[in-house]
Amino acid sequence: MEPEGEKQGETLIGDFDVADELLFAAESGGLHDLGPIRVQRSGQIGPLVELVRARQQYPEAFASVVFEAPFVATIQAALDRDTVTGTEKNAQAGAFPLQRLGVNGERSDLWQLWASRADQAALTAGFPAQIAAEIVGALGELQDNVFRHSEAARTGLIAFAARPGTFEVVVSDSGVGVLASLRSHADYACIKDAGAALKVAVADGESRFGRDSGCGFGMGQMFRALANHDGDLRFRSDDHALEVRGHSPSLQGRIQLRQKAALPGLTISVLCRPTSVPGRAL
Repeated sequence: MEPEGEKQGETLIGDFDVADELLFAAESGGLHDLGPIRVQRSGQIGPLVELVRARQQYPEAFASVVFEAPFVATIQAALDRDTVTGTEKNAQAGAFPLQRLGVNGERSDLWQLWASRADQAALTAGFPAQIAAEIVGALGELQDNVFRHSEAARTGLIAFAARPGTFEVVVSDSGVGVLASLRSHADYACIKDAGAALKVAVADGESRFGRDSGCGFGMGQMFRALANHDGDLRFRSDDHALEVRGHSPSLQGRIQLRQKAALPGLTISVLCRPTSVPGRAL
């Protein structure tokens, strides 16, 4: 029997909707009023990364939230203790804290081993060798961009997870965010909010170094890697999230841009499926 006045709480599935709802409740000061909450796995690691970032931002508000998804401990160990996971043979998931790379993102032997395990996991999930290599290559480009654009590369994290028929990669940091990064150059001084900044950042050739710099945020390579495949992409920065879903995802396809509770930095979550696996409609 529950003690009088004590809330029973809820058990939630840790998807992106729940990540958004809990962060909003924490930001508005109402998370503690919901009572104890247990968050279970959803089959995706992207929402879990966002939830761990949210807990970093609001530790007291999240004190009553229990994460039952095992990968949360993996994410936390990477961020708190620079623990690398996923380097063992036949690894199906892993996390790599960018603190373990060189000052400017120089790739170590440990990184090369980790990336090779991610590549093997994509193969095991059912992706052709060329596509697996392109996805992992795009992951490396996104990792480089944390060092170029976030102004807080040591907060960076990269993770992967594979299951039969799906392969997921996440790149996350707690840096200045896309809006502040782009606004640091005169070319983008007129951008009004993080939503508009995200739409610019996911286009080829746009970066904080200006349109004529030949640099970009690396999103174009990820889109090209997923050509003729099925993928869900989510770009979360500050108080907006941009999502692209479907077969051959691109900015010419169906996108959703929504305002959210603020989460510092940039988190990119990509869930891919081989062409033989049906996609999901929005």
